[in-house]
Amino acid sequence: MCIGLLATYFLLPNDRPTSIYLTAAIGVMVSVGGGLFLETGGKLQLLIRTDALMLVALYGLTLVEFFFPQEELNDILSPEQAMHGVEALLLGFAGLIIGRNFVDRSLRQGASMTIVQLRPREVFIAYVGVFCVSYFYMLLAVDFDPAELIHEMMAARWAQAWSRGDFGGWQTLLGTVSSLVLYLIPLITGSILADWRRYSAVQLAFVTFGTAFTLFYTFSAGTRNVFVITVLLLLGSYVMLSEKIGWKRIAVLFALTAGVLYLSSYYMVQFRKIGIDAYLQSDSEVPGWKSQTLFIDNNLVTISRLTEIFPEETPYLGPEIATYALLLPVPRALWPDKPTKLSVETAEALGERGVSISSTFVGESYMMGGYLAVLMVGLLFGWLAGWWDRIGRDLRSNLGIIIYASGFLAALISMRSFLFTTTFLLPTFALWLYMKSRQVRTRSQIVHPKA
Repeated sequence: MCIGLLATYFLLPNDRPTSIYLTAAIGVMVSVGGGLFLETGGKLQLLIRTDALMLVALYGLTLVEFFFPQEELNDILSPEQAMHGVEALLLGFAGLIIGRNFVDRSLRQGASMTIVQLRPREVFIAYVGVFCVSYFYMLLAVDFDPAELIHEMMAARWAQAWSRGDFGGWQTLLGTVSSLVLYLIPLITGSILADWRRYSAVQLAFVTFGTAFTLFYTFSAGTRNVFVITVLLLLGSYVMLSEKIGWKRIAVLFALTAGVLYLSSYYMVQFRKIGIDAYLQSDSEVPGWKSQTLFIDNNLVTISRLTEIFPEETPYLGPEIATYALLLPVPRALWPDKPTKLSVETAEALGERGVSISSTFVGESYMMGGYLAVLMVGLLFGWLAGWWDRIGRDLRSNLGIIIYASGFLAALISMRSFLFTTTFLLPTFALWLYMKSRQVRTRSQIVHPKA
């Protein structure tokens, strides 16, 4: 893979930014895609692992859109800027690829998660509990009016009552907990669907309703990374928990997922500013929307622009970003004086105001310390992915697999922004605590059996 990345770098043209980006997209696709194919031997189910999902996610966030027309970029970027952005991105990919190999894969650490097997009744109860917690805050914000809940879901992004709480208050904490717990719905759904014959028709009907409602909510919200992660968690959980699943079914699922993700990326950006309700009722095209192309987030363009700003115009932020990320999970309700933002946000560095601009972990790492920081953070994430994959080897209990799959949440969100890595580890930590409590209870029953 790294040899392919190096070859891609030397084959980059030097004429137009779009040509540079397209060459990078093709080269990385061949290098990383071919490498993953060789690693898995063509077995698609083996792609459902942390490091592979990270690589695919980073590719989707940075390079996929350049297979579609983006000619306006040639007027706002220079070839030098585009080259510098691709250099940083290739280092990020190389870090992820190399870092995986720092873990001794011969060791297995997932044995402790194979002994807790939840019965179907327990899984369904967990699903109901997670579903209720996920939507309690939203219902509370609309005075438990289901019709108003759906109406606000279809409104413009950030216009909902549950997104207008006091900054840092207890309501915000409750909303954050609810939004994190919501990601457990697709994970448990995958477990139930993989073993659907052991559930009643009523239980399956409720799970189908809850999952469809969650997909509708995440889609109508217009935040594409939330919807994409929800779909991928559902797919990953189902494939791993299906004991006998053929490659043909997996291929169909992968193709359907790719189609859904493409359509969602294409349409969600159109209605997120006005809401899906107004979009469906409108007869005209959304102003500024280009129907002939696919727009993700221009993350690679942002990275390219950042390479010209740091450190020439703005000093590197150093460990400030890492410290901010580590402290982010601490509720502001408990620590009112916690920093609210970085000293220099990405948007501020680019001269933008009142907007949120993403740049993936590559851009954030570059702001922290240039090319070296990009490589080091990539190595760290690669090592963490390899370590988590080692824990997930040979898991046989449904709870163990759900815990392992929940790690995909933090892995995927880290590719978009490592500022939220620690926050999105909380659902996995909560599941781990639940597993440990079950283990303690089981040992207690063995040592002190009922008379």
